[in-house]
Amino acid sequence: MQPLKAPEACENLNDIRAGIDFFDRQILESLQKRLRYVKAAAQFKANEQDIPAPERVAAMLEERREWAMEAGFDVAFVEKLYEQIIHWNIQQQILHWRATYPERAQA
Repeated sequence: MQPLKAPEACENLNDIRAGIDFFDRQILESLQKRLRYVKAAAQFKANEQDIPAPERVAAMLEERREWAMEAGFDVAFVEKLYEQIIHWNIQQQILHWRATYPERAQA
């Protein structure tokens, strides 16, 4: 694999695409690592109803909006992106919780 070139050092579209592909893979790997934390959080939830934590979601979204502004990103885009990530992860945590703690699900 060729070393990754800085965007301004790219000489053709293949160089550009290699950079985009590299960072897309990094994004997916980060999402995978994030999901491991989300699933690990299930052990600290007394029941399935504790998982969604709407106050935590609201606080997270506010913080992500601030991060977006600081980074110069479109705040609405980042908010929508994190809404998708967070709500999908909540669903994954619920499924994980049910599979891992079936005795609690019955209670």
